[in-house]
This record gives sequence, structure tokens and C-alpha cells, in this order.
Amino acid sequence: MPPEWRTTWRPSCLHNPLVRRTKPADFTLFAWVDESVIVGDGLLPGSYTLAAVVADAADLERLREDLKALTGKGVVRLHWNAESDKRRDQIAQAAAALDIAAIVVVGAPVHRLKQERARRCCLELLLYELDQFGVSRVWLESRAPAQDQRDRRLVDSARGKGLISRELPIDFARPLQESMLWLPDVVAGAATSAALGEPRWLLAMSEIVTIHRVIVR
Repeated sequence: MPPEWRTTWRPSCLHNPLVRRTKPADFTLFAWVDESVIVGDGLLPGSYTLAAVVADAADLERLREDLKALTGKGVVRLHWNAESDKRRDQIAQAAAALDIAAIVVVGAPVHRLKQERARRCCLELLLYELDQFGVSRVWLESRAPAQDQRDRRLVDSARGKGLISRELPIDFARPLQESMLWLPDVVAGAATSAALGEPRWLLAMSEIVTIHRVIVR
């Protein structure tokens, strides 16, 4: 593992039923990834957060139903930035009760012109961790075509360096078509809220979340 990768907070996930399973043949793990960004300025260094939520493929139908039940009246999807504090309390508690695990990478500092550099640092480490976790397939939230293409090049580079398996498929999806992307949005949003001084939502999910930090150079 490259020396600039540092794990600074790893709360126990052993209470999570997903993590307690010991026979890989018993389940297939999928992961979905979303980001949240704090752009630095003269007072704030900024950070780039990538969150992955991991779930057993056999549980997806139930998880999607649970997520849709959490949406407000007339709302088509969960979106952390659009939710009130009261709703965030409800969503964080509900997410903590799901049979999932979340892996988060936070990169800092992040300046306005170096957001893509920060994303590359975070994504490389996150994909490594997901591969080590035993994930069989990963979906990144699709952004603009040029940005998705940069992510594909990063994936190819990570495979070439041996950081991730060549057999790990990494695809793109959009939250209106794939509700599982709502969960990493929640986790990344809670991590950003904690960085801005409100940690209660991240603390509510602490049993399912592992956080890594990386220095963006």
C-alpha cells in the first residue's frame, strides 16, 4: 500500500451481520460509490469524500424497497443536500439498521483547481479497499462523459499497477435509475457534515462506516 495512504479512523464493523459472514461462497458483494466535496479557501483546506456502500446482491430487492419507503411525499429519490435536519436524523438511523457496510475515503486539502486530482487519490484507495473487502462489482455515480472517461483511465491504471484485480468490473449508473446510489450519497453527505462541524449523522452510522484519509499532494 502506498505510504501516503493513512487510515485514521476505523470504527468496528463487527456488529454488522454482513461483515460477520466468513464464507465468501455464501454471498456476492456489490458496491455503489458517490462523492461529496468541500472546496477549500483561505480559511478552510477543503476535502474530497468518496463513499462506497457494500451490500449482498441477494438483499438488493429488499434494500431498494427500504430506500423507496424513506423518500418523502412527492420525492423521487433521497438526496442528502435536499433533506432537512429532521429528515437526516431519520435517514441516518434507517441506514445504520440496514445490512450494509460503508467504506469512506476522505482526501485533503482540496483546492478549486485540484478537485479531479483529489478524486483520483481517493478513488484509487477506495477501489483498493473494495477489492480487498471482496467486492465483485462496483458502480460509480455517472458524471459528465469526460469525467467518466477520466475515471475509466484511473481504473485501467489501478489494474496496471496491481492495486485492483483485472476481474473487478467497474461501471457507471445514475441515481434516478439505481436507488442503491442513494446510500453512498447519504454516507458521503454525513461525512461532509461532520467535517463542517455537525457529526451526529456520521456518529449514528458509526457501526457500519470505516473511514480512511489520504493526503492530496
